[in-house]
Amino acid sequence: MLSFVRSGFMAALIAVLASCAPSSSLSPADQARATRLDGFLQSLETEGIIPGASVLVYHNGRQVYFGAVGEQDSAAHTPFTRATIGRIYSMTKPITGIALMMLYEEGKFDLDDPIAKYMPEYADLKVFAGTDENGAPVLEAPTRPVTIRDLMRHTAGMTYGVFGDTPVDKIYRKSGILGYDKSNAELSTGLAALPLLYQPGTRWHYSVAVDVQGRLIEVLSGQTLGDFMRTRIFEPLGMKDTGFTVPAGAQARFGALYRLTDKGMETLDDTPPFMANKPFLTDMAFESGGGGLVSTIDDYMRFALMLQNEGTLDGVRLIKPQTLALMTTDQLVGIDHGNFYKGASFGLDFMIQQDPKVGLRLPTGSFGWGGMAGTYFFVDPKDDLTVVLFDQVINSSGVHLRRRLIDTLFAPDTP
Repeated sequence: MLSFVRSGFMAALIAVLASCAPSSSLSPADQARATRLDGFLQSLETEGIIPGASVLVYHNGRQVYFGAVGEQDSAAHTPFTRATIGRIYSMTKPITGIALMMLYEEGKFDLDDPIAKYMPEYADLKVFAGTDENGAPVLEAPTRPVTIRDLMRHTAGMTYGVFGDTPVDKIYRKSGILGYDKSNAELSTGLAALPLLYQPGTRWHYSVAVDVQGRLIEVLSGQTLGDFMRTRIFEPLGMKDTGFTVPAGAQARFGALYRLTDKGMETLDDTPPFMANKPFLTDMAFESGGGGLVSTIDDYMRFALMLQNEGTLDGVRLIKPQTLALMTTDQLVGIDHGNFYKGASFGLDFMIQQDPKVGLRLPTGSFGWGGMAGTYFFVDPKDDLTVVLFDQVINSSGVHLRRRLIDTLFAPDTP
């Protein structure tokens, strides 16, 4: 296994190199890719657009690259390493999707079941249809029920409240439904009383639907979301640093959170909606299936390798190959994609690349997702390539971090 570490901390360098195979064991293409990735990470540090970051790559089932640069906490001058624990935010969503589909395989539900069948609070949903002359919302009945499939492909008509400025987003914000003091059950009850932004099934719109999935997992399994994920996913896969709170004794490995602004990098506190340090260091009522997990790059790679191996890893099977194939099949045929990525579509809790000539240069059939603080992963089944990026910077998409990573990975090889 090849590893590049440019953190400047000799102890970390020695520890990594001790477990690495010589570069000569790699193919010329993998060696060329590793060299490009090392330059990519170094350029990020040189440009000052991230305090620290890491990249981990597996090809044909073996590690072919690990690199880390910079610091996980600039104030404390602690290095960004593969042991750094970070907020993965929306990279929680694919894990929640796998958890829910494990219950699907057990016969707990059908994808086109109305969500109200299992969560009765959604039996009387209304849809926003404009405002009257006094500015009050005008509501109408949904043309059909919201289904579990809608939740998983973001066509439920829900929104997020923190990313948009529609009238319904404003209603979400005013309601305060995303507070950390609310359990998943309380979130679901509060959300069901708010209007939908669109008619179900008519439009892809990024939303809190995966948090509703998290509540559905609790209802179907009889466990809290955290307990279900721990016993059914994290422990079986050996993801020891992944959960809704930083593990006891690991606080020193929890990176600081930053935001990239026009004036440079700033450290974020724990004021919503950015949900920084304190919420992840103490137990909270809200276990967000849409964005609440912390993890390490190696832990998340364990999850990604399970996906690459069609639902199994090291003798542990979480889901069947045909279930994963369903999740990574386009679910938006005939549906308005809205502001979704060009050249891509959406399955069940995964983005799917369709045309690398438009938008990102990912190979056709690749699938994955990213998080608000810059984390990102994808699986390329055709070439057996699995990639995870970790950093902790809000707005890192503004510097096209993921695009630059992908361009680096798939540039012409120059052995």
